[in-house]
Amino acid sequence: MQVDLHMHTGYSADAAHPQRVEDKVRAGIAAGLDIMAITDHLDFYRTRPPAENRDPEGGLREVWAAKRTFADQIEVLAGIEIGQIHADPAADAFVRAHELDMVIGSLHAMPNDLDIYFHDYTRLNCDAFLRAYFEELLRMERHGGFDVLAHIDYPLRVMRHGDYVPLFDQYMDRVEQVLRVCIDRGYALELNAAGLKGWQKKVGPPQNILYEYRRMGGERISIGSDSHALDNVALGVPDCVQNARDAGFDTVTVFRARRPVMVPIGS
Repeated sequence: MQVDLHMHTGYSADAAHPQRVEDKVRAGIAAGLDIMAITDHLDFYRTRPPAENRDPEGGLREVWAAKRTFADQIEVLAGIEIGQIHADPAADAFVRAHELDMVIGSLHAMPNDLDIYFHDYTRLNCDAFLRAYFEELLRMERHGGFDVLAHIDYPLRVMRHGDYVPLFDQYMDRVEQVLRVCIDRGYALELNAAGLKGWQKKVGPPQNILYEYRRMGGERISIGSDSHALDNVALGVPDCVQNARDAGFDTVTVFRARRPVMVPIGS
């Protein structure tokens, strides 16, 4: 099965706009996908309102309409990517109030609402930041309420500056803690292709982390392009599939109505 379980439409503030759900689904069909999930952003914060979110209810209505319209061509899953689900009780309330196939849990901002993607790392103690990042990731995991743990290597995409090349190698004890909770809670660990477009030129997480997850008994993985435009739906999915196979995985976990189903990986 060809799957892409992480992508965004114009309902995400950081995605190309306008970009209708219907157009995204047609792009998925053209890319040869069997299953695709629309997972627009819904971020929550501790000190400010989620002002960047664009009508998530409207987006979900379009996704459910697309599920029916394209049912004979592709399976469309209704998802959401929640940033900082543990930061605001409104996040859990949203999940309870809406019919969803899958919920992606992401950490985009730290407890002081420091935005991981846009921060100036030349002015930050990067070691202290990464240690705090893993602690916050553990807090989010222990809070729960989601199905897929997204891009655990998210900071690596944006922390590089000057001669500093960010790596997780010296933080593997903390990575293993995150992986253990992921396994114990039944989350799927995401292989995310967005790193292909940055300095890494690779999908994430780093392959040694995927091997460690498998060694620890991890069975559930998810695969997503993290597409934010119509022309990159499924971009990097073959790389994710190859990495998964190299690490010993032959299935990908698909969530339908929040229930996990293992399907054969790739074609």
